[in-house]
Amino acid sequence: MENFDVNAASAELQKFMKQYDREHSIADLTPTFCELLGIRKPATCAASAVASVVDHAGHIMDGIGKTKKALLFCADACGNVQENYRPDVFQRIKAVAGLEIKSTCVMPSVTPVCYGSIFTGTPPAVHGITKYEKPVLKVETLFDVMAEAGLNVAIVAINSCSIDTIFRQRNVDYYSFRTDEMSYQMTLQLLRENKYDVIISYMTGYDAVAHKTGVDSPEAKEELELAAKRFEVLAETMDECWKDYHRVLTFVPDHGQHPVAPTQGSHGENCPEDMQVSHYYRIR
Repeated sequence: MENFDVNAASAELQKFMKQYDREHSIADLTPTFCELLGIRKPATCAASAVASVVDHAGHIMDGIGKTKKALLFCADACGNVQENYRPDVFQRIKAVAGLEIKSTCVMPSVTPVCYGSIFTGTPPAVHGITKYEKPVLKVETLFDVMAEAGLNVAIVAINSCSIDTIFRQRNVDYYSFRTDEMSYQMTLQLLRENKYDVIISYMTGYDAVAHKTGVDSPEAKEELELAAKRFEVLAETMDECWKDYHRVLTFVPDHGQHPVAPTQGSHGENCPEDMQVSHYYRIR
């Protein structure tokens, strides 16, 4: 990208980290996985690898090899404020993962903007999605450098959602479905078939339901429960099917969601409810 200023891009990510007194940005996921997998970073990556994750992986793997398999479970809108509604759910997620990386997202805090930063390692002004729209990204992404390194990558998601749309035209395989349940079942199938090195699995459930019924409605809380249950089963299945590999499982939300009415939720603002999220890593 012409005229790319890595210092300015990094400062844009750090602006929100300083505002919310956090050490990490959601954009740190891309350079972290590049370190874990032993591949180069995307050309416009301005974020930094999470040292605690990389160091923990090095300790677990005794320095004898890089991560060979990875599963990224992208649970939309499961931010830190959602822990207030179902603390038991997030305790289960933390128990499965082991590592929690408290982070801030980017503005506007909407799905295509945030996942654009998560999987490029750079702020919206650089990756090019600066509002709620879903164009195909033109900058280099984590998936481009994975494919360049010879990794087989699958993206499993709801038809026409952000993750299904903005990362198209890459040398990866796309599995698109009508429902979260179908996407989840395909993720399990791909794990068992063991033909992919990296699987990205998206769940829209909590975000979609909370928009319609409220962030702490019984229906929304059920979706948080379902996200934890799926994460637990994915961990069990990964450990069974990928037991012979250095492997990483992550729980990767994009943003949170705040109430705007008793039966309606929203996001996109620079407020703690929308901007504060954690990424969770399970390394084996």
